[in-house]
Amino acid sequence: MTIISEAVTKRARCNRCLKASSACICKTIQSISNIYHLHILQDPSEEKKALGTARILKLSLTNVQLTVGEKFNEQDFDLNNSYLLFPGDDALDAQSLAKSEVLNPNSQFVLLDGSWKKAYKLLMSNPFLQNLPKVSILADEKSNYRIRKSPRADGFSTVEAGYYLLSQLEENTEKFEPLLKSFEFMIDYQIAQMPAGIYQKNYLQK
Repeated sequence: MTIISEAVTKRARCNRCLKASSACICKTIQSISNIYHLHILQDPSEEKKALGTARILKLSLTNVQLTVGEKFNEQDFDLNNSYLLFPGDDALDAQSLAKSEVLNPNSQFVLLDGSWKKAYKLLMSNPFLQNLPKVSILADEKSNYRIRKSPRADGFSTVEAGYYLLSQLEENTEKFEPLLKSFEFMIDYQIAQMPAGIYQKNYLQK
């Protein structure tokens, strides 16, 4: 009997993008110098997901921080100059905020990375986040996250949310388009690996 060790059977993984070597997205990554600091709070369940998109933001943006956890230290945030990207009736849309002249180069934006259920849990588990001014994004198109389903019609992947937020805050969509190109490369690759008919059967809207 031949015994193959677990280490041998594991697929090789890129140490930078944390995806399987065959699905590596590093060649699509472009460095983008964003003005406003983006702090991504990631639920632990998202950290090693093959289709997670927060990593694209972490690799691409020069002014970004990604923290994994369920509870966070409010002392790590400038609560007087921070905003939370989260929908709500009291949320100010990013385009209006950009024109309001209340932002400055030290303004920070918090983005929750996880399913809607997990993101809401992060919010409820960290009361200081609930007190931050909420910001929403405007988008004419639906999410292109074609291999994940969201319970909300206005749901977006983390990288899409980051793209819309930063594009609207800086009033520059072209600057942040490389984020979507990396995202689309990842999605197209995953669809191409599916057995014939699986994508059409399980993901295409009828």
